[in-house]
Amino acid sequence: MSDIFKDMQVKTGCEYISDLPSHKRIVWKELKKQNLSQYDKKQLEDFSNYVFGLSYETLQAVIKQQKGREKRV
Repeated sequence: MSDIFKDMQVKTGCEYISDLPSHKRIVWKELKKQNLSQYDKKQLEDFSNYVFGLSYETLQAVIKQQKGREKRV
């Protein structure tokens, strides 16, 4: 399994994993591009809570909602 913390650190250009919560907008853009099925569910939950302060279930619902809007535009 891949490590979403390290992957997002690289993709966002953050020097440290601890920088991710300070760059939520960039992380969000990158996260929407990712195939999240390559990550462990527990790790996705930890990542979502750490960066956004949300459960992964809530994060998934927002991503799904936004993808629906993007398709309509």
